[in-house]
Amino acid sequence: MTIAVAVLGASGYGGAGLIERLRAHPHTRVRAVASRQFLGRPVDDAWPHLAGLVPLRFVDTDDAIAGADVVMCATPHGATAPLVRAARDAGARVVDLSADFRLDADTYAAWYGPHPHPELLPDAVYGLPELHRSELPGATIVASPGCNATAAILALAPLAADGLLGGVANVTIVTGASGAGRGLDLGLHHPELNENARAYKVAGTHRHTGEIELILGRVAAQGKDARGSGPRTPVRIAFNPVLVPMNRGILAVAVVRPSGTVDTAGLLARYRDFYAGDALVHVQEALPQTKAVAGSDRAVLSVRWDERTGSAVALCAIDNLGKGAAGQAVQGMNVAFGFPETAGLRFEGVWP
Repeated sequence: MTIAVAVLGASGYGGAGLIERLRAHPHTRVRAVASRQFLGRPVDDAWPHLAGLVPLRFVDTDDAIAGADVVMCATPHGATAPLVRAARDAGARVVDLSADFRLDADTYAAWYGPHPHPELLPDAVYGLPELHRSELPGATIVASPGCNATAAILALAPLAADGLLGGVANVTIVTGASGAGRGLDLGLHHPELNENARAYKVAGTHRHTGEIELILGRVAAQGKDARGSGPRTPVRIAFNPVLVPMNRGILAVAVVRPSGTVDTAGLLARYRDFYAGDALVHVQEALPQTKAVAGSDRAVLSVRWDERTGSAVALCAIDNLGKGAAGQAVQGMNVAFGFPETAGLRFEGVWP
């Protein structure tokens, strides 16, 4: 079985990652790529590393959607929901990399404003396969998770499932500049970014906070095999991101203070058991680092018990453009369509 795929927002970093993985996928054909900025121009103009490999020109979204079996949206939140409505009206299934279908209507409104197409929300399934694998097959809208949220959720899900989050979980991430997209911004200008570390959207203002709390609340109430229609337990996360001068990568450091005492060996055993059988999650004793997953679609995790403070420290490293974006979107599509879960995906990082 081969499906025809259209990529919207294909001149952004997430779009490029989708094209790369879909080219390597045994069951997909890139039918069309859409971009307003590069409309009518060849793919090579936006992506020199794909020169001669993708003989397509950028088209508008209507042309891209027509004739596609699945539409993958690497487009901004708010602007994406109408594209999803158009794709569903055309009979296509959708994988959405924006925030538009990750949350219920009330949670979305609290963080983003009124939802543009709330009638579609019941059809959306949260696209983190490690936690929603049984819910994804046959999904018509796969809501691919946010990059920061992915790292935080994977780091904390085993603790949430065992009731070990304590009162408030503190999550600090460091993230590379590509997570901000390809647009121009003074803070991403090389002299501003290089040799600098800058916190942003701290103290409960980052929009991924709502997503992290929602999904971990499901896991706390339902365990690993969570469903959007199931119960959730209230969870509070103190989430604070830091931008650092690297191209790609996220390292999440999560600290919780559960009641009772555990130890590092016991925590590692919990994590290995929780993620047993998940091909794209690796639990190790060594502390994770971003370079180990750069260019890959895996997450690398570890966990420690801090006996002095009675805290568990969980760490997760991902590539924000891989497991945090394009790789995870393809993984979710694979499960939705019944393809091998890792088809088209990358296991190895790039070293050095």
